[in-house]
Amino acid sequence: MSIPRYYCVGAVAPDLRALKALDERLEDLGVPEDSLLVLARRGDERLLRVALPGVRVQRLESGLSRRQWFEFASTYLGVTAVSVLMSAVHPPTGIVVQAVMTLAAILGLVLYHRRPHLQKKLLGMGLPERFAEEWEGAFSEGFVLALATVPADLSDEAQDAFTEDPGLQAPLAVDRRPVF
Repeated sequence: MSIPRYYCVGAVAPDLRALKALDERLEDLGVPEDSLLVLARRGDERLLRVALPGVRVQRLESGLSRRQWFEFASTYLGVTAVSVLMSAVHPPTGIVVQAVMTLAAILGLVLYHRRPHLQKKLLGMGLPERFAEEWEGAFSEGFVLALATVPADLSDEAQDAFTEDPGLQAPLAVDRRPVF
């Protein structure tokens, strides 16, 4: 029994035209239709699903989910209630607690939104940290990150399909299959 070997080839596409051309080149090579995964921002997800119906599209979260917003708001309101009760006993303490918690909440939101969400997702897929860092840097100026999982016998041709377009940024390949 032999275990098939797979390669993951990826690059950041600057626009929809470059992504569509890449998809067509991969189809011409005989790469299976569901092997291309596109990581896109929330606003671009619908456009990609319509323009490229056979491609898997995953959303990159750039903010808090509804559940996280609810948890954040309920925690903040709970702390506010405690500081109001403290103010009834000792007003300066209640005001200081409320001010510190408000500043901590604002600082936490700013830090959360500055975190590299793409890098965390790529590391969760089992891709190398160096690749995740390079794609994160290129993604900030690009449109989407396209990842193709191809069998070992098609890896050279798939790499050529990625490097054929000079507009694709940070074309990289690794000899492993990402975990979705």
